This record gives sequence, C-alpha cells and structure tokens, in this order.
Amino acid sequence: MTGSDRLVWAAGVAAPGPADRILEVGCGHGVLVSLLAGQLSTGSVVGVDRSATMIAAATRRNRAELDRGRVRLQATTLADADLADSSFDLVASVNVRAFWTPPAPEWDVVARVLTPNGRVLIAFSLMEADLLATIEDGVRRLAGERGLVVTEVHRGATNPFPSAAIELRGST
Repeated sequence: MTGSDRLVWAAGVAAPGPADRILEVGCGHGVLVSLLAGQLSTGSVVGVDRSATMIAAATRRNRAELDRGRVRLQATTLADADLADSSFDLVASVNVRAFWTPPAPEWDVVARVLTPNGRVLIAFSLMEADLLATIEDGVRRLAGERGLVVTEVHRGATNPFPSAAIELRGST
C-alpha cells in the first residue's frame, strides 16, 4: 500500500508497536489508517472523520482490515465518537487544525482515551516558514492545559511541502 509522501513519513514517525491500539483523528480517505494497520499484528486502528464522504472512501480502501476487525471507522466528530470503553496507545492526526486552534475540546477527548504510557502525534504540512513555531506554541498550550507535554518535534523532507510532527505524552 502506498500513500502520499507526507502520510508515509507520518506512519514511519508513528512507528506503532504490533499490538498498539491507535486512534486517527481526521482520517480522510483512510490512507494513514491503512499504513498504520499494516504495521500491526494484533493491534487495531479506529479512524474518525466528520465527513461521511471521507469515511466511505476510507471504508473502500480498508475493506479487508474492516472485515478482519483490525480497523473500525466512524463518520462523526471526535467529541461525538463512540469511544466510551476505548483506550489508545497512540492518537494521531495529520493537518487537523483543531489541535492547535482554541478552544480545542478535542484535547479533552484525547486526554480521556490515551493510555497512561500512550503517545500523541500531531503531524502537519509546513506550507509557510514560520508555521512550525505557531503550531507548536498552540499545541503546547492547549495540550498542556490537559496534562500533556511535548516530548519531541520531528521534521521530514516530504513533497510537495516539508512536514513536521509534534509528539506528546501525559505528564507523569
């Protein structure tokens, strides 16, 4: 399975363990869902996107993994997603502005469903020179209000724009 340069890079940075439970927020066509599911042996991926059209595309792309029960998709906002009894080792997103734009209630959900040793990966395209600092400041502030701290900032030479990913964990 191939994907855009940016999504292949993000999947490599995410580097889930074979049994990880993963939540992708804003999964779009399901390309990153596919790339992450391909790295799992016993783990699973839940993809959430507010667009029913995108979830339909993700469903077509991930049909085999859906049938195996390794992937589950939901057409809803993160706040309304059916995650009541779920916990995740990795929460990932690519180009989801809600994570760095106030009020960012999405962080409340992430803080609730993230396992104690879990990671969050907020990836995005760097279409402007000063974008990394702006997004990193927003993520640090909004996630920090929910007890999450930045542990690493990754940069990738992807096409057509460079990419970055901010990795976070709970403050323990």
